[in-house]
Amino acid sequence: MMKTLAPAPSRAAALPWLSALFLLAATGCGGGGGDSAAAAPAPAPAPGMPTIAAAVNLDDNHQVGVTSTFWVDGDTATGGAGAVVQGVPCAPQIETFHIHTHLSIIVNGVAQAIAANTGIIATPTVDCHYYIHTHDRSGKLHIEAPAAGTFTLGQYFAIWGQPLTTTNVAGITGMPQTIYITENNTVTQFTGDPTTIQMASHRHIAIVLGTPITQVPFFTWTAN
Repeated sequence: MMKTLAPAPSRAAALPWLSALFLLAATGCGGGGGDSAAAAPAPAPAPGMPTIAAAVNLDDNHQVGVTSTFWVDGDTATGGAGAVVQGVPCAPQIETFHIHTHLSIIVNGVAQAIAANTGIIATPTVDCHYYIHTHDRSGKLHIEAPAAGTFTLGQYFAIWGQPLTTTNVAGITGMPQTIYITENNTVTQFTGDPTTIQMASHRHIAIVLGTPITQVPFFTWTAN
């Protein structure tokens, strides 16, 4: 008994297979040759956060930083003079609620001593303390009020009579600005409106202008 052989495929039927093989070979070899665009380089990683410097005790309220050439002690002419400033009154000193936040302003790597006696009015006609004030050049901001509340860095700068924006810090302009907040042994970078930064017990606020820093200052004190 003879077997019937299937007819050989025609050349026309084989062409699609040959075309597919040719296409696969071309794809595997790079296809368009020199017309392919080079892969874009990966973006550079963001610089690391600064570390926390060794703690410095401020129980003696010593001056921190160099005596600033940018400002003098006390409020400016546009600062608090006894009237309510951004909701913060000036009143006899009250100890019911008393906490401290530390402020550093660092210009090109050099800490500037924060002005003393800001928010303290002592004239023949007005004698009072704003709820937010300084006593010395340690950088400790005293928050003393009849009850606990929310107080911000913007209120302090308004009492001091100094601008606080992303482009102007106490009259220093035209410098890159970075703000770090340190608390609970953790450093974070603040990128919002600096006037909204809340002041909390043992919170450290460092405003860095110009040259970046590798360590943020850190201070301790025994009171709140």
